[in-house]
Amino acid sequence: MRTIILVSIFRRSIFTAITYLFLFNPPIFAQDMSTPMVEKNFLTSGFYGGGLTFINGDVFVRLQLQPEFPIGNFGLGFDFVLLYNPYAETGEDRFLAEDGETWDSFSTWLRLIRYFRYGQPYDPLYFRLGEFDYLTIGHGSIMSGYSNHDRRGLHFNIRKPDRKYGVETMLNDFGAPTIFGGRGFYRPFLREENNNLLTRFEVGATYLTDIDPNSLEEGEEPLNAVGVDFGFPIFERSSFRLDLYNDIAALNPPKPDDIDLEVEDTDTQPDDSTTDEVTSVSDLGIGNATGIGFVHNKAIIKLEYRIFSDGYIPSVFDYTYETGSPEFWGFEETDEARHGYYTQLIWQPLPQFNLLGAFERYNNNTSKLYLGIKESGLVPRLSFRAFYTKRDIGEDGVTGFFKDLIDLDERSALNLEIRYVVVPPVQTIIINEYRFRRVTTDDGVVQFKPIHKTSVMVGIATDF
Repeated sequence: MRTIILVSIFRRSIFTAITYLFLFNPPIFAQDMSTPMVEKNFLTSGFYGGGLTFINGDVFVRLQLQPEFPIGNFGLGFDFVLLYNPYAETGEDRFLAEDGETWDSFSTWLRLIRYFRYGQPYDPLYFRLGEFDYLTIGHGSIMSGYSNHDRRGLHFNIRKPDRKYGVETMLNDFGAPTIFGGRGFYRPFLREENNNLLTRFEVGATYLTDIDPNSLEEGEEPLNAVGVDFGFPIFERSSFRLDLYNDIAALNPPKPDDIDLEVEDTDTQPDDSTTDEVTSVSDLGIGNATGIGFVHNKAIIKLEYRIFSDGYIPSVFDYTYETGSPEFWGFEETDEARHGYYTQLIWQPLPQFNLLGAFERYNNNTSKLYLGIKESGLVPRLSFRAFYTKRDIGEDGVTGFFKDLIDLDERSALNLEIRYVVVPPVQTIIINEYRFRRVTTDDGVVQFKPIHKTSVMVGIATDF
């Protein structure tokens, strides 16, 4: 019965995707998902100046230097941020790093290197050591829009020039790596010339793991996610590409013993039905995504239909993964398969304007949103960039969708930056952030805590 349902859904999703493509007809796919405008353009760069930073109500004097050195195919950028605490008491550190943390870990010192790269994501050889603000592996069924929260990780691509095969890998943090893996792809029927739909057939395999998914527990099982994907690049030219693909992925959800269930302090115990719901969670969560994608040098558009079992989290490694896990690992009360749609648009209509949007919604009333925008030069002297994301919008069923959408909490992140040119190249900058800071407790436990930070600076900028 379930096989028939899956086949029916598969057919409907293909029809819906094709209809969507031709109706909207705008200006994805595995190895070319990480475009330069996604990896770089939403990040501050090339600024030299200082001012004040307010972190959760505390004020600091701020100095920031961001030199960059492009050398042929290589690129090297630094980000030196020093905060001075004028109100530090005896025994407290006066000089702190970016988010108010002390200079006592390798990861903190590594943040001085903003990035070190070779090539571009489309090249046969590409690597980038630096921060990730929207990293996607493959089609994104396992990792989509992942952020390592200003740590320094590695993104490495290598492929044959004719794209017959290739590998894409990542590691989240050189200072204390916990998440790593990648995807390989192969086109078994590709020829040197006269290729068609069948000879461009592509098969890929993905493996990503988090060896420490719950830093509050010792000896817990790692989170492992594996996937197999099949794709048909229907059209593939130097300036655009159209793909039809299907991803199958599986991950091991946490066992009931690994979950810290919060039970109200009452005289009654949970009934048997509640216990059965928790213990019925399978050892393996499985998901399927059927999608169609179009990429151009100015736009990426993708539409997917997803169906998955309880215990499976689509695109589990996302922007807020480490800040929310393991709390957001939820389970359905029935064994009925969940389903929903995922859409993505990355568009650069003008050289001075970039737009990023992604939205997914499922039949259990959970939604996830990414929004990003960058403007530089359309309005004289004024430039701005913003990025916002939130997951599980309206999950409680009580808070209204739009009210929950704008509330900043542990399920969301915000970065807003406004620049105004006083006298070139002198600029004033206002940055407002709600994100998460990686901290280590006295017991050696690594956690992420929310941080609300506002910076006001004046300086010169060489690149925006």
